[in-house]
Amino acid sequence: MNKPTVYHPKTKRGEATMNRLLESAEANFLEKGFYNTSIVDIIRGANVALGTFYVYFEDKLSIYQYLLLQYSRQIRRHIAVNIADLETRKEMERVGLKSFLEYIKKYPHTYNIIWESLYIDKSLFVHYYKTFAEFYVRALDKAKDEEQIKDYNNEVVAYVLMGIANFVGLRWTVFEDTDDFDSIVDEVMRLLDEGLFLPKGR
Repeated sequence: MNKPTVYHPKTKRGEATMNRLLESAEANFLEKGFYNTSIVDIIRGANVALGTFYVYFEDKLSIYQYLLLQYSRQIRRHIAVNIADLETRKEMERVGLKSFLEYIKKYPHTYNIIWESLYIDKSLFVHYYKTFAEFYVRALDKAKDEEQIKDYNNEVVAYVLMGIANFVGLRWTVFEDTDDFDSIVDEVMRLLDEGLFLPKGR
């Protein structure tokens, strides 16, 4: 995936204008979807002239890509801050999952915009999750080296854990809003800790 063509501002005023464009784009993409949103819609929402848009972004796809990159960084940063002082991978998984659910509850629109990328340009969708997985694999490799987790293919493990987080997040923030994340996370951790299958013949 090519990086979005973005021209970063050098002043506080420019940064504020760019943020207004991003907020307007986000709101329009959520309400109308990528294809039904025009650059005119975005500049109207940001209350800027058409030429101002091109001061910061090459085209509509660039601002969409930039939002995706921001989501990935913000989610990873939110989790990293919450697990920074923890010692074991097991603790990190528990707190990390709860942190992800809390983030998604606060910003549920991220699902809409991230998953729409699959239909806009598959490479955007692939890049989003591959990048997330690469960070996860490095953390799991470290845990394996420290003998905190069993010896599995950590790329597979990363996608399994990402899948759990994604769909648990869908179920309890999008399908049905809840604040009781502790009991949900406890059940996920029990599954990871004890396994799913009973011994044969039992």
